[in-house]
Amino acid sequence: MFTSFALTIITAILAREVHAAPTSIPSNVQPIQGSINHGSYIVKVLDTADKEVVIDSLQRSLNTLFILVHDYDSEFFNAFSAIVDPSALNTVASNPNIEYISEDGILRTSATQATAPWGLQRISHQGSLPRNSNPNNLVYTYDYSPRAGQDVNVYVVDTGININHVNFAGRASFGYSAVDTTEDGNGHGTHCAGTAVGSLYGVARSARVVAVKVLDDDGAGSTSDIIAGIDWVVRQYRQTGVAAVMSMSFGGPVNVPLDQAVDAAVKMGVHAVVAAGNNARDASTTSPAHVPSAITVGATTIADAMASFSNYGPLVDIFAPGQNVISSWIGSKTATKNISGTSMATPHVAGVLAALISQHGNLPPAQLRALLLSMADRTKSGLPVPQLPAPPRTAVDISGATDGAADSEAEVAESTDRRRRISGRA
Repeated sequence: MFTSFALTIITAILAREVHAAPTSIPSNVQPIQGSINHGSYIVKVLDTADKEVVIDSLQRSLNTLFILVHDYDSEFFNAFSAIVDPSALNTVASNPNIEYISEDGILRTSATQATAPWGLQRISHQGSLPRNSNPNNLVYTYDYSPRAGQDVNVYVVDTGININHVNFAGRASFGYSAVDTTEDGNGHGTHCAGTAVGSLYGVARSARVVAVKVLDDDGAGSTSDIIAGIDWVVRQYRQTGVAAVMSMSFGGPVNVPLDQAVDAAVKMGVHAVVAAGNNARDASTTSPAHVPSAITVGATTIADAMASFSNYGPLVDIFAPGQNVISSWIGSKTATKNISGTSMATPHVAGVLAALISQHGNLPPAQLRALLLSMADRTKSGLPVPQLPAPPRTAVDISGATDGAADSEAEVAESTDRRRRISGRA
């Protein structure tokens, strides 16, 4: 049976993606550039105030004009999101215990289809690949530790994960959804997860990966839903004590609530890795890329150049393979796809962090970040690229596929020199 609450929520969702109009709003309501979740607001309560008292007061005075949607953990982010009728917005804004109100922006994934994989060799070997290397034909060598990522949870905050894909070998699970489905109907989240931890194309092959679905099947999600996903990750980390790496491959215009939520997660001990963005401009214009405490990742090409689409600037901490990256996909248990973007670079770094944690322990985020940057290789143009520790006795060779749109089967054989060769054909 539909309640008035459910009907209000559904109405708000149907109207969610519109452009902010220059309407008269209270001075402490922060506008968001671009698309917004219409009628939805993120309300930041003063850290010295009791958030539950504020919510109770507003619910009593505004009744159905105020619909609470997300009540975030106060120790993480003393805030909530709500659907507020325009006639009630001034009442909410006038509460003396409210620090600010922000429109609820819509953020999106960003990636373009391309051809073949190559990034694992670059992060496990010093130096550039040979000049004029062809990503369609090369056989790449990946030196890795089978224990990389052991006892680490990698939370992919994205469109979901195809958890039954063979590339995850039973290490993928569903964790949380802020939208109306649990499946990945887009593929972006599955691709990122496969790069971070997959057994065929991934970095940390003993890490567990958890789907935190905050983006819909079009790759879009509201700020309030994304913060709810981050809130869930923080709660899981605090409850389990298992080291947590949070990979976020999305972005949008500068967004104060999102930035504060990411920073708060890092302060709670979660390692946050975020995409720099694909707008070929300074990352200072993008959230959450410009959060100083997060590790912001730009994209490089097979020639060790910065990808033409990658954001850049002093807030970009490190660059990783992001053009022509093959990884897991949706549609079957063996599907793969080749796409490009800083979204693809980000999980490379998330996987490296998981590998470092399994080797050095769960260091505080600032210390692990320093270790990551101290180990980085440099391209000829000076871009820092992540590097895994010195390779142990096991290695993997990966041959590139020729058609990024096709599924691939993998043949595995172990040679006498204890190297495993994995050939992918499309």
